[in-house]
Amino acid sequence: MSDGISYSRSVKREMIAHTPKKLCCRKNILRAMRASADCSALRDREAAEYYNKLLTEVSARHISIEDAPNLGDVTALSCAGCRPAILRGIFLAVGSVSDPASREANLDLSFRSEARADAAEAYLSSVGFGFRRRVRRSSHVLYLKSGEAIGDFFAEAGINRVLFDVSNSGLISDVANFANRRYNADISNLKRSTDASERACDAIRYLASEDKLHLLDEELQKTAQLRLEYPELSLTQLASASPTAVSKPTLANRLRRIILLAEELKSQN
Repeated sequence: MSDGISYSRSVKREMIAHTPKKLCCRKNILRAMRASADCSALRDREAAEYYNKLLTEVSARHISIEDAPNLGDVTALSCAGCRPAILRGIFLAVGSVSDPASREANLDLSFRSEARADAAEAYLSSVGFGFRRRVRRSSHVLYLKSGEAIGDFFAEAGINRVLFDVSNSGLISDVANFANRRYNADISNLKRSTDASERACDAIRYLASEDKLHLLDEELQKTAQLRLEYPELSLTQLASASPTAVSKPTLANRLRRIILLAEELKSQN
């Protein structure tokens, strides 16, 4: 496709067609769309229909979506698919991308609100994307013009098709660079996992130092002990190391509850 709008539409259709199975990921798509735009007036009809469909599904499970979502809220990230879901939501709400076969690579995120653009820019920067910024008419636009960066954005969002299109167009010709980027992404994921483990361990140690571990129920106490015993393990590995059957999402939820309790007690002191 040579037309930028039709290529963008095809990418959005692929995102919609491959909706994450997990409810937490679908919720984060909704959060990101709501944080990026007024979803009652989305300009893309298919994106608007998709938003309403997901909202109906999530509401049916009696799960609320906050009116002013904080994209950087780590407590909303329940599994490895939640971060890619946020990128998808942002692009579905305000994104457009040129066909990599065209001369000029371009990914635009166009916000009607300066505050929404500020929040998205801060979040994207925190996960490693250096978007540039300009004001175009009444819109605040975050943009990338590097084929490599555009490919990485969509690879992180779980839409490898754009990365392959960029590669095939000749914008990325060095296979070694491609492998290096994927390696760096793996390292980044490992760092996020390590940071999450350290945060949980710090919370558990704080509760222990304040003699507050008794506030945790039995299952949370077992999870806290397991996390301290194996701080180097990922959640998947930690689930395997558990003496009782437990899923990765369940572990993540329990650790999040422990962290929230520790933060609540700290705020009271």
